[in-house]
Amino acid sequence: MDKEWRCTRCGKLLGLLRDGRLHLRFARGHEYLVGFPATSVCRGCRTLNELSEAKPAASVAPADKAVATR
Repeated sequence: MDKEWRCTRCGKLLGLLRDGRLHLRFARGHEYLVGFPATSVCRGCRTLNELSEAKPAASVAPADKAVATR
């Protein structure tokens, strides 16, 4: 089961945890599978987010549960 990596402030989707790596998708078809640690600035609210390992953390929610966004 994939886990979602979401912004800690606004809840915007940043990436998906798949098979021990982080799947990132950007505009114009750019996709990456990256290792850990991962750092991202949210495109919605400009908050700096960090994910240190593949284990679910406070900023990672199960992909089948809806997370409210602004």
